[in-house]
Amino acid sequence: MSSPGSQDQASAKRSRAQSPEAEAEAEARAEAEAEAEAQQTAPSADGVAAKRAKNEDEEEREQLVFMRESDVGITQFVTAGWGGFDAIIKHRFSDFFVNEIDPSGSVVRLTSYYDAVDPTPPMSEEQKEVASLNVPEDKALAFDAAFVKLAGILGEEDSARIRQLLESGDDEQRSLLLDRELDKGQRKSVYSITNNFLPTQVKCETVDGRLEFVRPSASSRSGGAQGGAPQRRVGRGQQWAHDGDYCYFVMQKENHDTMDVLFQLARCLRSTTRSFGMAGTKDKRGITVQRCSAYRIDHKRLIGASRNLKGARLGNFSYGPQELKLGDLSGNRFEIILRHVKGADEQSLAPVLEGIRRTGFINYYGMQRFGTQSISSHSVGIAVLKADWQAATELILKPRPGDRKEVRKARKVWSEQRDARAALALMPQKAALAEYSLLQAFSRKGNENNAASAFAAVPRNLRLMYVHAYQSFVWNAATSQRLARFGMDGPVIGDLVVKACDFGAKPSGGPAAAAAAAAAAAAAAAAPSTNGGEESADVSSRIEPTLVTAQNIKQFTIYDVVLPLPGWAVTYPEHDIKNVYIDLMRQDGLSPFGLGKHPLKEYKLAGAYRHMVVKPRDFEYEWMRYNDDALPLARSDSDAIEGKHVPESIEFGQHVALKLKFDLPSSAYATMLLRELMRQETAAGHQTKLSGNAGI
Repeated sequence: MSSPGSQDQASAKRSRAQSPEAEAEAEARAEAEAEAEAQQTAPSADGVAAKRAKNEDEEEREQLVFMRESDVGITQFVTAGWGGFDAIIKHRFSDFFVNEIDPSGSVVRLTSYYDAVDPTPPMSEEQKEVASLNVPEDKALAFDAAFVKLAGILGEEDSARIRQLLESGDDEQRSLLLDRELDKGQRKSVYSITNNFLPTQVKCETVDGRLEFVRPSASSRSGGAQGGAPQRRVGRGQQWAHDGDYCYFVMQKENHDTMDVLFQLARCLRSTTRSFGMAGTKDKRGITVQRCSAYRIDHKRLIGASRNLKGARLGNFSYGPQELKLGDLSGNRFEIILRHVKGADEQSLAPVLEGIRRTGFINYYGMQRFGTQSISSHSVGIAVLKADWQAATELILKPRPGDRKEVRKARKVWSEQRDARAALALMPQKAALAEYSLLQAFSRKGNENNAASAFAAVPRNLRLMYVHAYQSFVWNAATSQRLARFGMDGPVIGDLVVKACDFGAKPSGGPAAAAAAAAAAAAAAAAPSTNGGEESADVSSRIEPTLVTAQNIKQFTIYDVVLPLPGWAVTYPEHDIKNVYIDLMRQDGLSPFGLGKHPLKEYKLAGAYRHMVVKPRDFEYEWMRYNDDALPLARSDSDAIEGKHVPESIEFGQHVALKLKFDLPSSAYATMLLRELMRQETAAGHQTKLSGNAGI
């Protein structure tokens, strides 16, 4: 039997053999059809270029070499023998929820967009006096009322003379001195009237017991009762009628950086970001809830501004006397959805989940601390600590795979042409702030060789981020060596320990504890943001640790063991791990004992201490089945306010998800708990590949 293709070919041959005219007609028709099809399907030149660029980007992404956990010292696990499983972390930003835990240990929740705890503060005697004056809101009425009250004190004649002075346009006669003395009580009453009814029209002074009234010149005054009364200044008792200078509020944001939302808020209120305080910064990719403060901004204005915010809502307003500062929290409550779980089920994973609850995880600094690209933050930190500004700026501006197209072009221009202005014109400020700041500095100064000055133009929190990343790298590597050599059973002689405590409590230490804690608070305020809820403070507080000896070893557990972040103010373990610090930093041309000798004060690192192993609090988990990856599997605080239902598991859903809930201290990384559970790379590049492999 012939194939369909061979049958068509035979038919065409027979048709052409019947008639030359028919053959010509058929050929013409075929050519016309082919041309029409080509016009419909052929892409334009722009389309070809776009497709080629897309293919190049996809090829580049396939070839990307992201950092791995082992590159930043993350190698050990608390428990051995568990093979782990595959799942996708943060497939959607709504798979990652973070709620702050305040210093008292309470989880911060957004429960209302409008409620405010605003007790009326007691009025001072001055405020009571101002209130008793009943100053009219209408400016012209306030002007008329002033002279009625003045007449009751000074008499009709003097009151009329003062009014005539204020309504006169004669700059030659701008003052009036009364010809009689008044007692102190009378003078005080007159001052009260002029300050509150006529604040901009007249200045009243006492001269030898007599009152002098001075009218501003025509060029400086803002107007009189006629021709438009001046804007009346609100009396001091009416300027801020709240108990405390700060309005506190709860902010929920979705897929936005904390500072981005505060910039939006400042624009809406015609204020600056300096007016706002916060207990901790939160990462962009997630739904996060945190406390903030606003200096002398009424909650009604914040409610109005909240309606115009992109990706955020405000609520739960209250007032108090203190600004919120970085570190004014004890931890964070996490709710994390792991999608497309494979290689584990409810039965096989139950003992592992219980193990996490009982034994915890290694308190590594997560991958977010080191950046997401092939050039890590801690490599820049090495150059900064060596005061090698040329190397630091080159590392930041160096071309690398994985950049956005605009950033890639800007880096290429700088690398090949050394033209700061041309590169700056291409560099997006928001996407690459450090790079933008460097290029802007090089352009402004006109000297591409002034690397020290250019690096100083990078925002301070980013500059410090690089050196803190290096401290974190050293700590991770030292911790891995401590566990590899001495295990998890408990402290060993020569370890350093600080008694672990619950969230909100303060650890105890030696005689230098108070001073060290104050130093840590200052370091925390300067430290940069990391990831959703995972604060960048090195530890919750810096204290003086206890050395483990044969005499006290039974007083401590593995959860009390701390290791130092390298710095001039810390001590080191008195066993082999001290040499790990020395040898590791020597390879980078640094010394743990030389970090107080930097020529610039802000890079003289004091160091800190960090617990080696931590346990989550209130650890819960739930298995779910679902069909649609585009739908949320958890409910946010704003969803609850708006009456949305909690997503439920579908009995025979196509996909499997694991929902985790737990509390961590503010310095701990939730991704490191997930690593202990899943035995899977937590680097962003690996998670991106998993999502691509899953076809979502």
